[in-house]
Amino acid sequence: MKKILLLIGLFSLPACNSQTANNGADSSNTTSLHPAGQPPKLTGTFQGTLPCADCPGINYQVTLFDDHTYSELTAYQGRGMNLATVEKGTWKQLSDSTVLIQRKKDSSSFLLSDGHLLLLDPKGRRIEGVLASNYVLNAIEGGDKRKLYEQKRQEGIEFTANGNEPGWTLDIDRKQITFRDMNGEEIQTALPAPKPNLDTLKVYTTPKITVSIRNTLCTDDMSGIMRPNTVQINIKDKVFQGCGEYLDK
Repeated sequence: MKKILLLIGLFSLPACNSQTANNGADSSNTTSLHPAGQPPKLTGTFQGTLPCADCPGINYQVTLFDDHTYSELTAYQGRGMNLATVEKGTWKQLSDSTVLIQRKKDSSSFLLSDGHLLLLDPKGRRIEGVLASNYVLNAIEGGDKRKLYEQKRQEGIEFTANGNEPGWTLDIDRKQITFRDMNGEEIQTALPAPKPNLDTLKVYTTPKITVSIRNTLCTDDMSGIMRPNTVQINIKDKVFQGCGEYLDK
């Protein structure tokens, strides 16, 4: 995020007391009308494309959980094979509508405004001017999968994926691959060694199913949620595509 912050420093010189325009995202995804005197709900998933100093843009998504942890996904467009990185940590509330996420090497502050999350400048001020809209993140539903993922972890699952049209799910543990589709078809097979076995690509080939996992950004074509892995599954003459991620222990 350092290059984002450098750009913010260049374009945040004007006064900070004017308001940016609402870009029309539906605020009902994350925040709702709250009684007077009560602070707005600061949790939820927000995403957008942030400016980049040396690339076309940064695909960015952050989920703020109600236990004051967060998950942040970042992918630089046009470089690094669209590699997606995920960082997790803690966030704290600075005011009724301002939060600070704390990373290993730096931190960023955000303002919740009209259902959007606005990235603030390094001094915690609202960014103004013609580029202000570039730092606005829109709310999106479906980002909190903690309960589902915890259940899968308890079952020993280390990687999970799913796709749409037709709907399917994939789970991989240390011993086997399990594939299910919406028509009730299920394939369970022993987990082979991946070939190739690279940081950017792993392919598991069996007589019944071939699973390819790429470490590239993937966007769910129904929910819009971004995930760090692109998955392709080949079963005979059928091809299934979707998104997945490794489950942290």
